[in-house]
Amino acid sequence: MAVVPSRGRPEAARATVAALRTTAALLSTRVVLAVDRSDPKLEAYRALRWPGEFGPEVSLVVLDDDETGDLVRATNTVSMRVAHADPNCVIGNLGDDHRPRTYAWDRAVLGALEAPGVAYGDDLLQSEALPTAPFISAAIPLALGWYALPSCRHLFIDNAWRDIGAQTGRLHYLPGVVIEHLHPAAGKALMDEGYERANGRAMVEHDKAAYNRWRAEHMAADIDNVRRALEAAA
Repeated sequence: MAVVPSRGRPEAARATVAALRTTAALLSTRVVLAVDRSDPKLEAYRALRWPGEFGPEVSLVVLDDDETGDLVRATNTVSMRVAHADPNCVIGNLGDDHRPRTYAWDRAVLGALEAPGVAYGDDLLQSEALPTAPFISAAIPLALGWYALPSCRHLFIDNAWRDIGAQTGRLHYLPGVVIEHLHPAAGKALMDEGYERANGRAMVEHDKAAYNRWRAEHMAADIDNVRRALEAAA
């Protein structure tokens, strides 16, 4: 299952979903596009004819105000819903500016996660350094109670994914799987309102402080919980 939160970029979201579906090898690979009911372009998302355009493997979820508000909350709403529904699944998180380029990426991810863990490909920007588009076994967020670090709003959640995977010995980098990140930092997208909000000074300072606080105060206990869950799943 790949979860794609999006706001204000229906055509970009369509391109991400199309790339996911055309490069997936497994019929079981599903995609959920999550958008806010308050999104001014909501009708444009709906006009993409979900799920008819891509088949039953793709669905559109519209989140109410109490289910969203920022990227992290939207991601957690949908991803935790998926995890509770299928505790044995693998949940990916991609932005609407990620594009899978490698055919059978889903088969490679599931192969790496025969034992529960965190797997990610090469985004051609951070590469091995950060899992900007991770695939995480549901056992991990179920043990944590969250998929994306809830004290953050948008940034530094990939740092937490990396830390959890590395500290539990379950972090798998797949250099042969390219999931390109078309980000302004890579010169592959224009800066828009969404990028400006996500990368503004206030957001950076808030999320960096939240991530550092988690590392200092909660990471050790969270990793112990994940270790116990992974041992139980073995």
